[in-house]
This record gives sequence, C-alpha cells and structure tokens, in this order.
Amino acid sequence: MLIAGNILVALGLAALVGGMLFFGAVMAPLVFTKLPAEVAGNFIRAAFPFYYAYMIATAALAAGGFLLRGQYGAAGVLMVVMALSVWLLFGWMPHLEAMRVAGDSAGFARGHRISVWVNGGQLLAALALLIRVAV
Repeated sequence: MLIAGNILVALGLAALVGGMLFFGAVMAPLVFTKLPAEVAGNFIRAAFPFYYAYMIATAALAAGGFLLRGQYGAAGVLMVVMALSVWLLFGWMPHLEAMRVAGDSAGFARGHRISVWVNGGQLLAALALLIRVAV
C-alpha cells in the first residue's frame, strides 16, 4: 500500500502543480495576447470547467495516495483544494458570469481578483506538499 500511495502522491501532485502552472503561466497569457478580447474571453470561459475538473481529479489522486500513506493532514489539505475547485466551478464562476453579462465590470473585476487569490492559495498549498514530498 505504501508504494501505491507514494506513486499516487507523486503523480497527483506533479500533475496538479504542473497543470495549474501551465494554465496560469502559459495558456491564459497566450490566449489573451494572441486572440481578440471577445474570442479570448469566450475561450477561457469554456476552458475553466475542464481546468477545475482536472484540478479536482489530480488533487483526488494525490489525496488518495496520502490516505494510503496514513498522512491524513496532507490528504485534508488536498480535499480543501478539491472543495474550493468545486465551489469555484459551480458557485463562483456562474456568479462572475452573471456580473459580466449584467455589465457590472467593477463587481466582475473584484470577483475575478478573489478567484485569482483563491487559485493562488490552492497552488501554494499543492506546491508546499510537493516540495515536502520531494525533500
């Protein structure tokens, strides 16, 4: 069980952190610099469900590995990452979209900042776990 847990932790955390870094550092900037604003916004909005589903799946993979290793605190951290991703996907993103459609640009900007901070916190938590496992 320990070997399986180690493999799941390594794969899950590497995929989670790598995917989050790729989306934030490569994908989003590339889309917004190479596509017209309206097309870029539509494309990113269409990508978010896949992004959050990916985060949920990879965090669950790593959490399962930590559970097999008997590291319940680390698994709990990843369950919080998963719960926040579910909230962002099914609660916060529809709220932001409603503000965007209603023309509430100030509310949308504020809400977007909140989602960026939440996502940054998720990334830092996953990265901290990955570094802890690596050393």
